[in-house]
Amino acid sequence: MDEDQMGLYPLNMAQASVALVGDNAIFGFVSPVRGGRYRFSIERTHGYSSDPDPNKSLRDKEVTFTTVTADWRRYFSPTKNLTIGLRTLHYGRYGLTREESSSDGFGMLRPLFLGYETFIRGYAYESFSANECSPPGSSDSGGTCMAFNRLQGQQLAVANLEFRIPLVGVEQYGLINFQFVPIELVAFADAGLAWDSDNPPVLEFSRSGYERVPVFSTGLSARANILGFLILEAYYAYPWQRPQKGWHWGFNIAPGW
Repeated sequence: MDEDQMGLYPLNMAQASVALVGDNAIFGFVSPVRGGRYRFSIERTHGYSSDPDPNKSLRDKEVTFTTVTADWRRYFSPTKNLTIGLRTLHYGRYGLTREESSSDGFGMLRPLFLGYETFIRGYAYESFSANECSPPGSSDSGGTCMAFNRLQGQQLAVANLEFRIPLVGVEQYGLINFQFVPIELVAFADAGLAWDSDNPPVLEFSRSGYERVPVFSTGLSARANILGFLILEAYYAYPWQRPQKGWHWGFNIAPGW
């Protein structure tokens, strides 16, 4: 089946943005240890679908929206071998001109996904299984997977707290002096919320139900610096809004935020 039969057509887009950025963070071996970073930006996107349907006007094929980013991070070091990291992040698309279900409007843009490990651990896409979702026709969900669906939206909010200890490092920074494979131990608490105009946020703590409630996870992780350029993270997380999943392992390739 080709794209025309599926109703999918190229989307030509142009973007312009302005940002205020600051960074005085001091990095350790796998993540920042002191200072802070921030980024506040506004991006305007304008585009058109290449749908050849003669019954649609140019306005019908138009896609216009604004992306807002607000990212603030701060790192405190009360002792030499302890860093407390805080992050708050908002990323959202506003003013979308088409319905999500349309094939030529912003339905062609994939919704934002909250479950990436760089946002919140314990909700990775590949960690979901069928037993967390009700089958089609179920009186509980109508065949939807709310545990997964609540992670998608056009607006995201994220908050993170980490306690970082350099387990393996150098004599000046690390509990164990072994500079060849620096390792950082982390205790973390992650929180996030995804929503859009059709699914407004509900600010309450709930472990079930179908509203767009905040999701939380807590756990432990270890980050290792491999050969000076590859940062690997293994974590053991408890996702509070996935009661059927419980504690589980996950892996990530990214430096600490």
